[in-house]
Amino acid sequence: MLKKLWEVCRRVLSIVLNLAVVLMEPVAIRMSWEAVGNQTFTFYTENSNVFSAVVCLLVVLAQLRGLVTGRPLPRWVKTLKFIAACCLTMTFLTVVLVLAPYYPEQGGVVFLLTESSMLYHHLLNPLCVFVSFVFLERDPKLPARCIPLALVPTVLYGSVALWANIRRLIVGPYPFLMVYEQTPAQSVLWCAVILAMNLFCAWLVWRLGGNRRKWGAVGLQFR
Repeated sequence: MLKKLWEVCRRVLSIVLNLAVVLMEPVAIRMSWEAVGNQTFTFYTENSNVFSAVVCLLVVLAQLRGLVTGRPLPRWVKTLKFIAACCLTMTFLTVVLVLAPYYPEQGGVVFLLTESSMLYHHLLNPLCVFVSFVFLERDPKLPARCIPLALVPTVLYGSVALWANIRRLIVGPYPFLMVYEQTPAQSVLWCAVILAMNLFCAWLVWRLGGNRRKWGAVGLQFR
């Protein structure tokens, strides 16, 4: 009885957090558009948050169905949510560890986590997505082969952004994408660092989401 009650509570909390992202994103993206106009979608942050909002809507619908049928999230929805959680965790860590040192005079990490749309895109959305995935959406389990999928959005964005910077179609929008303001070696190093951090984030989110193999289960395969 208690297990069933917790299952219902877990689904309801998941719906609340995912719905919060769905409702906050239109507010945030409007703020971004008012600030930078048609440059809005040159930012990884905006693209990843819009993607995450769409995924969160799918999770809400799947969880509502689950309240009626008792079925877990479809694996493809859980995989998309995993990718979204990795994207926004990557966004949060990049803001705190990489971008904040570039803006000390504007307030650094506090400014980047609380000002205008950044409050939603850098802090609230990432927290809601991370907490819901790690603590509330633990089933079905995802295999380790899902981990590299989390790099796909970063690779796609980085490839297009670097190409656009090389062709001088855009500048940045992040300091590490400004290829003409750093050496080729620095650009390559930045790419390696970002991808390594993304892979680590993916592995960490995967593990924290309860997807680690249990030693007992592994041992049974060799008996």
